[in-house]
Formats: sequence, structure tokens, C-alpha cells
Amino acid sequence: MASAAVFSASGRRLLSTVGTAGSAELPVSISHLRSLARAGRLTDIDAALAPHLPSHSVDALSALSSLGLTDRASALLGTVRSPTAAHLNALLAPLLRRHRLARLVPSLLAAHPSVPRDAATDAIHAKALCIASGADSAVHLLQRESPPPSLQLFTSVIDSYYKQRQPHRAEQLWREMVEDHGIVPDAAAHNVRITYKSTSGTVEEVKELIRAMREDAGLRPDIVSHNALMRATAQHGRVDEMLEVYKTLQKGSAAAAVAGSKSAPDCATYTCVKGSAAAAVAGSKSAPDCATYTCVVGALCKAGRWSEADDVFYEGMKRRKVADLGTVRTLVRGLKEAGKGRAARRVVVGLRKKFPDRFDGPWKELEEVAGLTGSTGKEEDDDVEGEDDEQPAATTTAA
Repeated sequence: MASAAVFSASGRRLLSTVGTAGSAELPVSISHLRSLARAGRLTDIDAALAPHLPSHSVDALSALSSLGLTDRASALLGTVRSPTAAHLNALLAPLLRRHRLARLVPSLLAAHPSVPRDAATDAIHAKALCIASGADSAVHLLQRESPPPSLQLFTSVIDSYYKQRQPHRAEQLWREMVEDHGIVPDAAAHNVRITYKSTSGTVEEVKELIRAMREDAGLRPDIVSHNALMRATAQHGRVDEMLEVYKTLQKGSAAAAVAGSKSAPDCATYTCVKGSAAAAVAGSKSAPDCATYTCVVGALCKAGRWSEADDVFYEGMKRRKVADLGTVRTLVRGLKEAGKGRAARRVVVGLRKKFPDRFDGPWKELEEVAGLTGSTGKEEDDDVEGEDDEQPAATTTAA
């Protein structure tokens, strides 16, 4: 079954969604539930979910929470027999996407004291406190003795200190985590450091952290690591170096898809890619995601390399990975101002065709930017001919 396209909570990014690992995908599409919620048809949402609650209770909780229907999600959790931490996390995790809803996490935890919690629950709780009141408000969770603070909990608070531009406090907690608690950082923890340096350090500092992650810690850098490296190279005007990293990821993703395997690309994948940035990503099994295309398309637009930006945008759309709205708007406007009006229209028509159920709200405003106001899209169908035929097998999952 092909992945469904939905908006993120902010409505700024078109995302590709798949079922949660270990559970079947909710039979009711999130886009249908969102349409009902926008129309205020809450009882219809209940009716749509009711037949699937026995076998999809975790997915239903996540869906309701993603729609901002926290009262309904909380009430549903109260009816689940023998709820697990997965049920509680499904209720809480989507709330972190919006500051207003993140503030509800502590009260929802208090409303379900008997539901088991795990390390992920504690991390969600910490992140919610950090979002609402700053990282200092979550430090007390690290000071308890039972249960002892987990890696995920430390990572959440460290990440928040970095985002608050308090690197010294973040590094202090890192040392406490490793030296005092004997916790070994995982890839996610290393990525917190790498991501911070991508915005505040040099390209060489980012490369060194990736090298240490791979060689010293024995961990494989993932797409988050590589996105950080690309952001750093782009920020310092090293666009060609950024493209080397991107092309390496593309080659690795294509090789893995052809092999029908989730294993990492072998050394042959990288023999045609030169440069220290490419070496930094060698051995990764990463695949470009929405953030990748936001970075690469945005950097090419900033450099005035409109044709290349258009090409990369289409590579992403074929994989149902689309840059954020601001980047796409910049691309459309830039193509039009560069005398590439047809290409600008193709971008918008392509999005409209690929994501018909989600092309609304702020995304629909792109039609005016491209000069398509009032168009149904039929007259521009030839502009995106063959695009669907190039959809790679890697974006399809078994039903």
C-alpha cells in the first residue's frame, strides 16, 4: 500500500507516513479524520474509529492526539483493557508538535497514573516540560533515584539546552550521563551534538563529530547526521560539497532499493564520489528525507541555481519527500522570476497531482505564486507527464 501524504501539525510540510513499527496501519486515513475534525463532525470520527479499536487502539490514540482531540484520546485510553506504555506514548507523543498541546502532557500523565510508563514516556514528559518552561524545568527528572534516568531522558534535556543556546550546560549533562551514570550515548544522542554544531560551528567541527560517532563510538551516522553536515556546508557557502553528500545518499538509497535490502551500501557505492564530505557519509544506510530536500533545494535556490533546485525537488517528490512550504515557495517564485514560468507551474501542478487530498490551506497559495489562480490543473497535466511512472519501489510497503 502506498504511503499516504499528510501535513505536519504546523501545516508547513508534506510528509510521507507509514504504519508504526510493530503495529498495523490504521485502516481509516488520517486525511479523512482530519477533514471530519475540520468540519466539527466529532461523532463521525468516533464512528469511523469504533470498528478498529479492538485491533488498532494504539494507532487510534495517536490519530486522535495528532488531530488535537486530546479529550477524546484521553477518554479512549481510559477504556483500554490492560493498557501499555505504548498506548500512553501514542496519546502523548503527537502533542510535542505544538507548544500549546505540549503543555497538556503533565496533566494527562496525572490523569492516567496506573498506565505503565517506559523510558520513552519519561523522555516525552521531559521534552514537554522543556517546551513549556525551558530545560531547567525538566532537570529534576534526572535527579531521581528510582527509576534511574534513562538515555532518552538525558537526550531530551540535553537537546533542549542546545536549542536554548546553552551548550556549556548541555555538555555538563553529557558528562554526568556518561561519567556519573555510566550511560553509553546512542546515535540519537550524538545527533543532538552534531545538529547543534551544524548551526553554530564549522563544517570541520561537524565532520569531526561524525567521525567520532562512527570510529570512536562505533555507531553508524544516519540521515539526521548527514542532514546536519549538509546544513553546515550550505551555511558556509560550500554548496558543491553539500551536493557531494546529497549525491552519495542518493546513490546509497538507490543501491539499497535495487538490492531489495535494508543493508548499508558497500564501498563500491562511493567510489565515484570524491571529497572529505563524501567520506564522512560513507558506510551509511541513510535515505534522504523531507529535511534533506528542504536543505538542498533551499541552498540551491539561495545560490541562484534554479534548474538544479528544480531537479532535486522532483527527485524528492518522486519519493514522496517534499521540502517545507517556505522552501517550495522560494523555488516557485525564483523559477518564475528567472524566466522559468513553465517550470514554476510544473512544481505546483506536480504537488497538486501527487497530494490531492492534502494540497490545501497555505499550500494552495502556491497556485497564485505560480500564476495558476483559478486553474483546475487539467490544462497543465502535460507539464508533469511521466512523473508518477518514476515512483521508486522503495516508497511502497506491503499491504
